[in-house]
Amino acid sequence: MPMYRKLTTAAAVAALTLGLAACGGGGSDEPTSSAPPPPATTPDPTPVAVTLPSDGDMYLSDDEKALTDGTISVTAGGSMDVGPYTLSCSDAGPCTVTIADGEVTATGEVTATYSTAAMESIDAAKMVAMDENSGRASGLLSALTDADGAPTGRGDPIRVGADKNDDFNISRGLSGMAMVSDGGKSGWSTMSAPNALAGYQGTVLDNGKTQTYTVYTDIEAAKRKSFLAAYPATVETQIGVLADGTTAANVTPGEGSVLTLTATLMTAAANAGLLDSKFPQPKNPGEGTNTFTFGPDDGQKLPSFKGTFHGASGTYACTAATGSSCVVAVTAPSTVDGPRYTVTGVDWTFTPDLNNNPQIVEQDGDHMHFGWWINTPKAAGVGGEFLYDVQVFFGGSMPFDTSADIIALEGTSTYTGPAAGLFAVTGDNAAHGEFTATATLSAAFGTETAGAAGSEGGTVSGAITGFVRDDGVANDWALALGPAGIVSTGTPADDGIGSGDIVDGIDRIGGWNFQLYGPGTGGANPTGIAGAFDAQIDANTAVAGAFATK
Repeated sequence: MPMYRKLTTAAAVAALTLGLAACGGGGSDEPTSSAPPPPATTPDPTPVAVTLPSDGDMYLSDDEKALTDGTISVTAGGSMDVGPYTLSCSDAGPCTVTIADGEVTATGEVTATYSTAAMESIDAAKMVAMDENSGRASGLLSALTDADGAPTGRGDPIRVGADKNDDFNISRGLSGMAMVSDGGKSGWSTMSAPNALAGYQGTVLDNGKTQTYTVYTDIEAAKRKSFLAAYPATVETQIGVLADGTTAANVTPGEGSVLTLTATLMTAAANAGLLDSKFPQPKNPGEGTNTFTFGPDDGQKLPSFKGTFHGASGTYACTAATGSSCVVAVTAPSTVDGPRYTVTGVDWTFTPDLNNNPQIVEQDGDHMHFGWWINTPKAAGVGGEFLYDVQVFFGGSMPFDTSADIIALEGTSTYTGPAAGLFAVTGDNAAHGEFTATATLSAAFGTETAGAAGSEGGTVSGAITGFVRDDGVANDWALALGPAGIVSTGTPADDGIGSGDIVDGIDRIGGWNFQLYGPGTGGANPTGIAGAFDAQIDANTAVAGAFATK
């Protein structure tokens, strides 16, 4: 049976017309009808988010970026300025745009660009920012290549930072981050440094105005230790450092590790944070002295009480005879200097509670730190210059400072570690900021080098390489640290310290210095070397920084 397909009326008429034409009859001069045009496309009624440009937002004020909530109609193929944007509707429109809480949605196809007025504002702000960036790069370059009015290497080098107080208090608990403070200054906030260095924690101290310290340290977490191991009955044990920075005398515990705390040792223990909080705490600077009297005569404080010493539980006792007392007074002279304790009368004793397994929290005793201090101007000065002030510094908890130990060292050792600091580049590619790098040092102990002052204790040389800027640019800068003699004569404070030149081929472009760190016992070589450097790499480029190596 044949199969048939039903045609629509229009198709049937078209087929009939074609059939008659093919037969040569039934023709007509009137044009044939064509299919009607397709209906107009209706925009999708579902609103979608409109992507707004953002690359220029940093150059626009909040008022310029503000959008008013509401609904706007845009004709097909038309556009409309809304705030800093031009919203354009495709030819398939119309489009409906809705603004709510800064979010833009639309039905139909809508694209957004910055308006002409906004682009003019952005371009003008970019020019101002470029000029400021260039000015700041020039200002920082000047600071990095000039210290106290003398060009680096031909006067006091920038790396000498004693006037900026680089004596940091660094401690760490059993867990968590290291705690870094500078000389007891108040009003400074702390945050993590933006650049991470392997094995080193970075901390930024900020005074909330224009001054910041950036400090890196390799201090390890504190460890618990038996009180009897820390303060044995027959071995002298150093308690701490006096408020004026001098080393306290050692203490010789008595029978059963009962500590005898003289006035000197009480002062050292107080400033090392080892005493119980029951002892007087300092008032604010300028508010006078806080004095407690311990003894039976005035009844202010009992002559004996339970407390902790260095975290271990036990009993304090004033050794005053009947009719006398022990007086402990403390004054905070300034926000920079630590509290000053004064102990009068007679000695104190501390007896640990041996039934309670007394333990102390022992800090890492061999760690280093390095970093920089910078005063960043908020705006240009009256002459249009950006006046920066910069110092780089380094330090450590255990300077290798015994002449005899240094002179006795032999052989060579290699030390490697991180470096970090500040850079400035002027000219067409002006930039300024922070860098990280790698320091590699070689120490030849006991080897004298001609022309290297103080080299009877040996020499140290090395390089700073692998510079990476905080804007992600890796540079081929490389600093050759020329041989520097290890000073092994003179005052103890000078031992283990040396300084040398930074050379580029035959040209001197800067200077560097260092300090040896470590126990200095048993003929062992130093465990670490920390130092600082500054160099003018070319007419448009300068760096200054510091390092710590192990």
